[in-house]
Amino acid sequence: MPDRRRFVTSLAATCAAPALAQLAPNRLPAPAVARAPLLAVAGAEQPVRLEALDVDVEAGGSLARTRVRMTFFNPNARVLEGRLSFPLGDHELVTGFALDVGGTLRDAVPVEKGRAEQVFEAIARRGVDPGLLQRTAGNAHELRLYPLPPRGRRIVELTIDAPLERGRLPVALGYAERVERLSMRVRIAHADARPALAGRTEIALPFEARDGGWEAQANATWTRLPSDALIVRWSEPRAPVVVATERRHDRTYVALDVRLPAARVPRPLAERLQIVWDASGSAGERRVERELDLLDDYFHAARDVDVNLVRIADAAQAPEQHRVRHGDWRTLRRALEATACDGASNLADVRWDGASTEALWFTDGLANYGKRPWSMTFPVPVYAVRSASTANVPALHRLAEDSGGRSIDLTTSDRRHAARALLERGWQLVDAGGDGIEDVVVSSRHPEAGIVRLAAMLTAKDATLGIRLRSPAGQTVRRTVAVGNGATVSRLASVQWARLRLDRLEADPRAHDSEIRAIGRRFGLATSATSLIVLERVEDYMQHRIEPPAELRDAWSRLVAQATRAREQRDAERLALLVRRFEARAAWWSTDFPKDDPPDARPPLQVSGALAPRAPGASHADRLQEATGATSSRVRDERARDAIAPSPAASPPPLAKAANIAMPMARTLVAPSAPADGDPGREGRIGISLEPADPQATSARRIAAAPAGQMWAVYLEERRLHARSVAFFLDAAEAFLERGRRTEGLRVLSNLAEMDLQNRQVLRLLGYRLQQADESALAVTVFERVRAIAPHEPQSSRDLGLALAANGRAQAAIEALHEVAIGSWDPRFADIDLIALVELNAIVDAARREGRTLDTGFIDPRLLRAMPLDLRVVLAWDADNTDVDLHVVDPNGEEVYYGHPRSRQGGAITRDATGGYGPEEFALRVAKPGRYRIEAQFFGHRQQVLLSSTGLMLWLSSGWGTPRQEDRRTTLRLQSTSGARVVVGTFDVPA
Repeated sequence: MPDRRRFVTSLAATCAAPALAQLAPNRLPAPAVARAPLLAVAGAEQPVRLEALDVDVEAGGSLARTRVRMTFFNPNARVLEGRLSFPLGDHELVTGFALDVGGTLRDAVPVEKGRAEQVFEAIARRGVDPGLLQRTAGNAHELRLYPLPPRGRRIVELTIDAPLERGRLPVALGYAERVERLSMRVRIAHADARPALAGRTEIALPFEARDGGWEAQANATWTRLPSDALIVRWSEPRAPVVVATERRHDRTYVALDVRLPAARVPRPLAERLQIVWDASGSAGERRVERELDLLDDYFHAARDVDVNLVRIADAAQAPEQHRVRHGDWRTLRRALEATACDGASNLADVRWDGASTEALWFTDGLANYGKRPWSMTFPVPVYAVRSASTANVPALHRLAEDSGGRSIDLTTSDRRHAARALLERGWQLVDAGGDGIEDVVVSSRHPEAGIVRLAAMLTAKDATLGIRLRSPAGQTVRRTVAVGNGATVSRLASVQWARLRLDRLEADPRAHDSEIRAIGRRFGLATSATSLIVLERVEDYMQHRIEPPAELRDAWSRLVAQATRAREQRDAERLALLVRRFEARAAWWSTDFPKDDPPDARPPLQVSGALAPRAPGASHADRLQEATGATSSRVRDERARDAIAPSPAASPPPLAKAANIAMPMARTLVAPSAPADGDPGREGRIGISLEPADPQATSARRIAAAPAGQMWAVYLEERRLHARSVAFFLDAAEAFLERGRRTEGLRVLSNLAEMDLQNRQVLRLLGYRLQQADESALAVTVFERVRAIAPHEPQSSRDLGLALAANGRAQAAIEALHEVAIGSWDPRFADIDLIALVELNAIVDAARREGRTLDTGFIDPRLLRAMPLDLRVVLAWDADNTDVDLHVVDPNGEEVYYGHPRSRQGGAITRDATGGYGPEEFALRVAKPGRYRIEAQFFGHRQQVLLSSTGLMLWLSSGWGTPRQEDRRTTLRLQSTSGARVVVGTFDVPA
């Protein structure tokens, strides 16, 4: 199942429309959430089914630990990849993950999140057994499982720790509609009497006394699983303070539960209220009817309130003023129900209105857009209300508690409890600290079920903890608790500390990335900065520098020692090769090529017919022979070109053969040399024209053809049917932008930020389109997100570097591009290092011309040289494991492409990027007058599932790297069928 933050295919156009619950996973007992498949497998002819489910729950102290073992069966005749997506409840943590390897469960190990994604994809290409569990957004998690063998089984085990409410334990079983074999065991450490299931259920769970506690077991076959959790209830000693300690990692952790007497009083309500209403496209996931019920209770109690309503999507909309008198808020309610929800979530754009004394925020807290990060601060108390199962709970919690308000969860609270949390005041924790204790963390300043939960590290055996509380009547109460000697030993105390500490840090993961990563590694947790991964071979752990589980550690240590020296040598060799390739490019750039008409009018080599995909890394010659049946002599000619063999008319630069890049060598020296500064010095402007986008979809045509006053209504109508289509939002945004309706166009475009928070392909497409719209600041934040998701792909840093340069941040730009130039990347990313290096030099040279000095001390001086061009084209695309080719036809009729990588007049194309994303670059230093036609062709793919079209991003420049530089960018789609070809645009070079 895709990320829970996806769009619903039949999403209604208003925020108040009921959420389509059939899309919500069922791991948690959230009210009114319908059943859904746990494991989604794209392209499966028959559903992969849950064959066996084993659930083991241990409850004790303040935490419950659940181990879930799932056996999946793939009835299909081919290998598949599965994706298991699920949200966790408040404060829940995945603390373990294991996958069967060779018939034995192997524990996952924590690794930096971006590197984990890289490792998974690299190993999955070999068809072996990686498993990856990662947090995607907020409390949503995803498990990637590969391979699911044909007519075979895979076993997955998850361990989830959650806070335990006194005397109540939910046991979630809604993992599928039914299961062939179910096994359950529930253990409760402390209870005064026999626990029992609450409510009616078909599953019997009889408890028996065992080892000082209570235990129940159940087994069943072909059982229909309940969609709601089973609730176990019991009574236990009502001790005012429960203390548990654990020794772990050479530290002693302590967890405390402090019980407070039940007492609540009505709180004073605001006369001036600000309502922040999340109107982004994901609002269909919210239980808006519950939010409206809560507002009904609020206004019934407040009676007379002046309300300032602020809707927030990709930007804060103009505020609306509403007056509620005698609890009558019907006008405001109609305004909320009529709110059209569309666009991304830019929560950082919300501002206090300067008059309201408190604020109600209705949002999931998933800020995914904007030019600046969300600070989660507000000058008046915020009551943050969430009703979506997927949400950024830590951020909402911090926003509320730091402002003096409260976070309210409508996914698990009924209306009465939610209203009490909003309208009443109970006990509140003011502060906590003590002697012999450090790093005190707290779950909430507001007791949960009458309990204040804290954790800390002990530095002395006789430590004491002092807490200061404010009673509902406003009185200050102090308590001191001995937390050292005599505490109960629990193996969950350290996890309680880690959980509470992460709750605070995860509110702003970018600011606390290093500490989150350290906690994730220390405790083996899935966090915003760390993922859990399982690999098959010890060599895989060694190659990717990941410390394996204990049973592989000795062999891994020996391999690591052997590999360190080899890695240092490879790094040096890679730099030397880059220098030689850069010198080869400089030699080409310094060469004068003929600009007269060619004496031989024989057309260049043409490739016709459908071209079948070939193995990764195939050379141009291999590709030509496979696609065209070229003669052996012609293939030998192309292989010589691949190796940069010199032409008979000139000698190659030093080491050019070793460089192995497709850059042209000198043929005849007839063109005049360029000026000393490298600028070709052309007279007259080179024209750039792009083929106009022609949306094929009827929906986009309807929007484009609608009268200006009706475009938005038509768009909302079509959006209901196309809310999962990237193409729809691109075409619709283009329709608005072409009509000069920039605000609406950018809002429509921003929907791509919400479609799938971890889909780097969609996000890259969004970033490119924002650059095309001259929104470089927004593009920077999008590309920063992409690099956080996929730092292992050089495109992530290159895209960010170019966006930073467009945003005036040249120093940061060259640092990002330098990372691409010298990095060690997968071989399928051909020549991206050289392309980034050339772009880096253009930025440095532009700063020099403008009188600005950039720090280039970290760059090898052999790699610093600007090489401006008359014409430059760069092609990139949005699909991995896909091959798209750039073709340029010059005024001589000569076509430059992967099979003919250089022209008589000096046009050159970089090596063929055959494995995904590109880029491919065409460069021409001095352009012959005439027309140049730019085309793109889909060649093939190596994907399990292929979309019907591939998104292309092209950047056309004239006078590139000079003061005369002009750029045109375009995004378009190309049919994903072999041989599909499209004309992108033209250059017109004056005589």
